[in-house]
Amino acid sequence: MWELLLWLAGLLLVGTGLQTFAFYAIWFYEQRVSPELAEVPGGSPVRWWQALLGAMREWLSITALVVSYPLRLLHDASPVKNRRPGEEPIILVHGYGGDSANFLLMQWRLKRRGWRNVYAVSYTPPIIDARKLAQQVADHVDAVLRVTRAEKAHLVCHSMGGPLARYALHHLGLAGRVGKVITLGSPHAGSRVANLFPAIGAAFQMRYQSAFIRELNALGEPPGGTRFYSIYSNFDNFILPASSAVLPGAGNIHVPLHGHCALLYSARVLDEVEACLRGTSEQSEPAEESAQEH
Repeated sequence: MWELLLWLAGLLLVGTGLQTFAFYAIWFYEQRVSPELAEVPGGSPVRWWQALLGAMREWLSITALVVSYPLRLLHDASPVKNRRPGEEPIILVHGYGGDSANFLLMQWRLKRRGWRNVYAVSYTPPIIDARKLAQQVADHVDAVLRVTRAEKAHLVCHSMGGPLARYALHHLGLAGRVGKVITLGSPHAGSRVANLFPAIGAAFQMRYQSAFIRELNALGEPPGGTRFYSIYSNFDNFILPASSAVLPGAGNIHVPLHGHCALLYSARVLDEVEACLRGTSEQSEPAEESAQEH
């Protein structure tokens, strides 16, 4: 039995290691062929030893995501409870192919730090239209607000969760009901990595400068006074080019040497999320010439 478990663990580590290596090979290629699009506010050149350490952290992070994935069965079945009446809820929205279990550590950490009304949600399946996925996100926000009896919620969105939240604010009745949206490695201009996935549903819509992305960015700032923050890294191996994670008009925060999945487990990112929620973030506004065209 133990031999089987060790064999499976080794197989998992090899698989996630190869995936990490492959995506960083693409990241390195992107840096060389489109250096102007790889530049982000606050970014600096990545040294080889920093890249090695960052890639190892990303390898462990994506392995943790795979291992924890089945826990959504328990997590999604947990009823929404108003743990602290009067506190505006924080709703954690995962990215493409993920689930609510992606935020297990961040949710636990936020609760330990005093935030009680913290909820992670799931939407499925990722192969359908992004607009339908955004409707699921909006439905989750409605449900949490109904239970907590709060007027507004705050959203923390990883990867594709960011564009879905933006779409829901514009089109699905969330305007005025969301105070802050904090995105973690979100493809606000799409990502060339999405070209590796089948050209169907949300994956196709998340391609770099896709028709859906251009339509979303043409809408301008969401109605309702929602404050946006974008936490990103020039070492993100899923959001290519890196400048795609910079959102014009938002508070943009660079966290160096963080891979895409590592953003979910980072203590530095957690500190930045809390600062955004409390309104104490020293966020930077993106220079117009440094941001990608939308």
